[in-house]
Parts: sequence; structure tokens; C-alpha cells
Amino acid sequence: SGREDRRLFDVTGLVEAGFDDAHRDTLPLLVTYGATGAARRAPAALPGTRQTRDLPVIRGAALASDKSSLGAVWETVTTGPAGARLDAAGGVERIWLDGRRRVTLDHSVPQIGAPAAWAAGFTGAGVSVAVLDTGVDATHPALAGKVAEARNFTEATDARDTVGHGTHVASTIAGSGAASGGKYRGVAPDATLLDGKVCEDAGCSDSAILAGMQWAAVEKKAAVVNMSLSGWDTPEVDPLEEAVQTLTAQTGTLFVHAPGTHG
Repeated sequence: SGREDRRLFDVTGLVEAGFDDAHRDTLPLLVTYGATGAARRAPAALPGTRQTRDLPVIRGAALASDKSSLGAVWETVTTGPAGARLDAAGGVERIWLDGRRRVTLDHSVPQIGAPAAWAAGFTGAGVSVAVLDTGVDATHPALAGKVAEARNFTEATDARDTVGHGTHVASTIAGSGAASGGKYRGVAPDATLLDGKVCEDAGCSDSAILAGMQWAAVEKKAAVVNMSLSGWDTPEVDPLEEAVQTLTAQTGTLFVHAPGTHG
């Protein structure tokens, strides 16, 4: 019926994402609720699961299911008349895998005409840009005084950028060029940065990305949210796409893939 994420049945993909038994004893899920379900949502909308994150941006939540309980979850969503199975499970409308995205990396500020924009007075002054990535090293010389606030949405206790990708992206956006004698100045060197860590060394969970999007657009009212991330796509409107549509309509925040590096 198209109400369960196909990735839940892709054993090879689940293993590649690190969801096999050798690496974890739970399966992370995302659920979305219908209008009635959203009003009566409980912390555990499905038997055998527990809520790990509330995600109103998709009218849903992130859940974790012990693998020993997956049979009970499956029975709940497959027992009963077609169309009523999920609705009977606490108002659940769709079930998705809380999958992992990958960070992406490239270069170049001049190729998008940034120097001409600077000459015209467009340097990002007064604009806040949230970087949802692997974290940002605010001690980097090119980013000194640039990061107004940081929040860690991952399961990692270390909030630092242990990968380096987020720091690179943040510098591409608003780096002063201090570490390179001005050679690698960012696209908007006078912009203010918000550091939302949504990626760990192993990748970026969809639920962490969604929570970061809520924080950046709703709580911090960022003008721009940068997510230099990549992953699977299907014909359906997935939770990340739904969140972009909802938050754009509600807040006017601009969500971008990267500042002039990936199109």
C-alpha cells in the first residue's frame, strides 16, 4: 500500500547502514501520524517501541524498536483490514526507516561569482545561516567569532567536529580566510553561523537532521539552513522533503544543499 518504507526490506542496505545485529540491537524508525493520531499521540505509538524524539515538523516521531519486538510491531501493522492496520496502531499513517545520510564535499567560491557580490555590498551581514552537518570547530582561525550557538542532535557525546566536513562547509559559507591569508574566504564572510551537529562518524540519522531543521528554522529563525548531505530518494514525499516544505511555508527559511558547491 506504500505505507511502509521499502528500505525496511532491503537487507543489504540495512547491513551497509550498520543496522545489522553485529552493530546494534534496535531498529530506528520514523512514524508519521494522521490528523487524529497527532492529537492523541502517545510516547510509544506502536507495541514494542519507545519514542526517542518528538518530530512535529513531520507530524510524527522517531522510535526505537528492540529487534526482539519487531515481530509484535509487524503484527500490529499487518493485522486487520487494509487501510485500517496502521491507523489502529496509535494513529500511525506511515512507517519509515530512520536511515542514514552521507556528508558530501566539494569546492569553490569564485565559480558562483561571490567576489562580484561582495563588491556590490552583499557579504551576508545580518544574515544567520545554520550549518547542519558533522559539527563546526569554532576555534578554527577562519571561524573565530562566527558561531553564535551550537547544538548536538546526535547520539555522540562528543559535540566536536571529529570528521572535519562541517568545519569545511562552515568556512565555505562564512569563513574569514584568516587561516589562508584571505585566499579561502567564504561566500558570505559577514554572516552569523549556527552549528547544528546532526552527523556522526558513521553518518547522519534522519531524525537528527529533522530535529536540527526544527531547531534552526523555528527556534533560531535562521534565514538559511545548509545541509550538505546526500542519500536515497524515492517517488514518495519522504520525511525530510515534508519537513522542508512545512518549514519553508511556516517560516520562510531557505534550505540549501551547499553554498555554490553542489548546485
